[in-house]
Amino acid sequence: MTVQVKSSEAQQNFGRIMDKALIEGDVVIERYGEPRVAIIGYKRYEKLLEAERSLAGLHITYPDASSEARQKGLVLAEKVREEYKTAPDETLEEGMRSLRGRS
Repeated sequence: MTVQVKSSEAQQNFGRIMDKALIEGDVVIERYGEPRVAIIGYKRYEKLLEAERSLAGLHITYPDASSEARQKGLVLAEKVREEYKTAPDETLEEGMRSLRGRS
């Protein structure tokens, strides 16, 4: 459970705040009513660093905006329309699912 504490209280009772982070969970320190920093247990800190490092290898890719990709999308959209016309009981979502992965 996250505990919120004012910065003045954290300054006056730092040892107690550290204990609170170890026993009760994360402590968020607020300044002027806005969250500013968090105190977390060292084991949790290590786990967060490990998770961050494992995610660092992932890359965000942006949609292909080339004219070739656009044309490919238009062809697939036309296929969906045609398949939807031939199978009117099938929902549009089912038609899209059946085409996913096709080139």
